[in-house]
Amino acid sequence: VEIQNLLQAGQSGLRLVVETKSPLKARLSLLQEPYRLVIDMPRTSWQAGQLAPHGALTIAPATRYRFGSPQPDIGRLVIEMDGPAAPVRVFTLPPNNGGHRFVVDMVDRGKTAFLVATAALAKNPDVDFSAEALGVNAAAQINTASSTLPVKNIIATPTSKPGRGATVKRNWSEKAKSSDAPTRKAIPKAKPRRWPQKWVVFIDAGHGGKDPGAIGRAGTKEKTVTLLAAKDLARQLKATGKVTPVLARGDDRFLRLRSRINLARKHQADLFISLHADSAHSSKAHGISVFSLSDNASDKEAAALARKENKADLIGGPDLSGEDADAAGALVRMFQRESMNQSAHLASAILQQVRGLPGGDKRGHRFAGFAVLKAPDIPSVLVEMGFLSNRQDERNLNKNAYRRDLSRRLTTAIISYLNGYGPKL
Repeated sequence: VEIQNLLQAGQSGLRLVVETKSPLKARLSLLQEPYRLVIDMPRTSWQAGQLAPHGALTIAPATRYRFGSPQPDIGRLVIEMDGPAAPVRVFTLPPNNGGHRFVVDMVDRGKTAFLVATAALAKNPDVDFSAEALGVNAAAQINTASSTLPVKNIIATPTSKPGRGATVKRNWSEKAKSSDAPTRKAIPKAKPRRWPQKWVVFIDAGHGGKDPGAIGRAGTKEKTVTLLAAKDLARQLKATGKVTPVLARGDDRFLRLRSRINLARKHQADLFISLHADSAHSSKAHGISVFSLSDNASDKEAAALARKENKADLIGGPDLSGEDADAAGALVRMFQRESMNQSAHLASAILQQVRGLPGGDKRGHRFAGFAVLKAPDIPSVLVEMGFLSNRQDERNLNKNAYRRDLSRRLTTAIISYLNGYGPKL
């Protein structure tokens, strides 16, 4: 097993490489108290010699490792961590002057990203992590994130023995005390869990700068009302004492959709809420809509709206930054599905709170492929606060009292969601 330092934009992370004599089919899971990555490997034992099957690690966020057999035909490798690092890439490599290699890249993107990954792995225990199944270019992935990785810290090598039980000689406690047994008595107690002091809510005011968004019948610009609403929501969330609000933009500036997601991930946001006020073909259309991400739009209107919003980047010229390296692969798609499930709970909480407003929840929870909602590790929703093409909605959105009331209801919904699904404070 090799542990390597892996840094991405200042985030703490590590690369774990498990080398075996034959191809490995592994099951991954994440646990807390302390944070742990658990890898269960069928018919696998620890190779004799080199280092002991347990010990300390000095590459953050890893602190300790241990290997044992919770069942006769299962080898279990546990990596303890002092932070909520979660897998961002998993792939396999064929032998190259050695054995088969199973590679896991772990990055600490915050507690919510860890919880999303934990739930997704628990729901998909038998995912195939081969390079072919994950749809990744393994040769390229091994060099991702750093061309000058520090010197390897080699700790030991397990051996995969198809058709045979584990033969590890070990001195584990017979009475395991944790869910990732076995546990060695001689290993000191892990560091206590670090609870976050406040939740982080990322508030994205739609459009901005040279992108005005929709323009109302009375000349109201979408970028203006979304910024006013975002600032009001930030003030009310901060007043709860439980939230650190982060604004995508605090003034009239243009931001690409991907940069909004990157900012949310940089701040390790616990949720992402994007505020909009679109126009419709019919001036009769009014009320509030709450959208979450889906590959398939819930209706033609939702699909058309997503296409329109996704074209906002074109105003800034061609985007030459390339695709996100995490955009492909079964692992990320799995995390994306879990994030979408949690987003649905947030959408439901918002709709319950806005029922008393004009138009209320009559438009309901809807789905479409909004690019701005595609962070795979942050529950995200887009709130259409009303239609600027409707005179009454436009008048309401220009009223301070209406926006304060809407922000109060959104704050109640957000706190309710975080109490139920967010990381514990």
